[in-house]
Amino acid sequence: MMKILYITLENLSLHKGSVVHVKEIVNGLRERGYHVGLVASSLNKDEKVVLFYNLNIIPSNILQLLRLKKQPYIVSLVFLFLYIWRILPHYDIIYARDYHTVIAALFPRLLFRKKLVYEINGIAHEEQKLKNHSIWNHILVSFIRKAERIATECSDRIVSVTPQIALYLTRFFHCQPEKVIVIGNGVNTEKFKPIYDKTLLWSWRRVLGITKEDVIIAFVGNLAPWQGVNILIEGAFPLLVQNENLKFLIVGEGLLKNALLKRVLDFKSEKNFIFTGMIRYEEIPILINLSDICVAPFISRRNRVTGVSPLKIFEYMACGKPVVCSRIEGLEFVETEGVGYLVEPEDIKDLQEKLLDLIHDPEKRAAMGREGLHLVREKFDWGLKVTKIEKILKTLA
Repeated sequence: MMKILYITLENLSLHKGSVVHVKEIVNGLRERGYHVGLVASSLNKDEKVVLFYNLNIIPSNILQLLRLKKQPYIVSLVFLFLYIWRILPHYDIIYARDYHTVIAALFPRLLFRKKLVYEINGIAHEEQKLKNHSIWNHILVSFIRKAERIATECSDRIVSVTPQIALYLTRFFHCQPEKVIVIGNGVNTEKFKPIYDKTLLWSWRRVLGITKEDVIIAFVGNLAPWQGVNILIEGAFPLLVQNENLKFLIVGEGLLKNALLKRVLDFKSEKNFIFTGMIRYEEIPILINLSDICVAPFISRRNRVTGVSPLKIFEYMACGKPVVCSRIEGLEFVETEGVGYLVEPEDIKDLQEKLLDLIHDPEKRAAMGREGLHLVREKFDWGLKVTKIEKILKTLA
């Protein structure tokens, strides 16, 4: 039986796409009979299961005493390095989620002669560029780029979430094309599916202040600059002038949240916007099922470099909802398969027009939702993704 050590600095306590990805891959491999050890962080006691090595070692009361919101990155990185040294001899292959973990595993895997698979879900230095334009950030971007290049060169295989990332690695890091395998994100179709329990849905509608007449437009995810939630909100204001029964359901946390709330308050439209904050992952399918239209208005700058394979779109589709998202490479299927509309990135007028079309056409919404449900079950289930990863691992065994 192959023994795989999955290493990541992700905090499994958080409810976000990257954590979902980690859990789905690890659980999928375990269900196929593989011995999978997981090194990650968690604040939850229920994560203390067999073969889980927790990087979160500083108690919360100590963090409060030190006036820290979370354990410092460097502490987690050091303990990751120590865990790898201690347990790596018992494993056959390292599966590293990002460049940080590849660097941490570099010397131990050479000493113990272990194969390493590097999973890359984005170009970290390109994302860092978006944060600010200071000289210090410029230096950090350069440092991250060098680390990503080393991670690319030192891996036996690379799993890229999009073709654009794979192309970036071959073009700028001179990675051999046959070394990179593209495996996009997926969705757990057992967890995300249409909900027909009207009592459950109406109880949630009452809690959120949603009436029978309301049309719900939802965004689920990180409220980060590249997600384009600000574009959605700016586009919403003119729509509200025409239709008071529109409600915009914004699910998630992120850097832009306070700015978005302020913009809504300034426009005096707070009754039409529902900011839920962070929601338990198990409850996300309910909120999507409450919605009539789901959106993913990505901006172009960051996403055109890396392409996209967003969990949120697959989760929308798995719940039978029509999708309106930006015209970014990797999302062509939304238009070609008839599961929703593509709009030009950051084009507020285009977004408004597509939303209006669906707001006034319930039958079209239902038809697109049915097409999306069929497509996601056929092509985007996590089980299919894990099968592809399994094939890569077998070639290295």
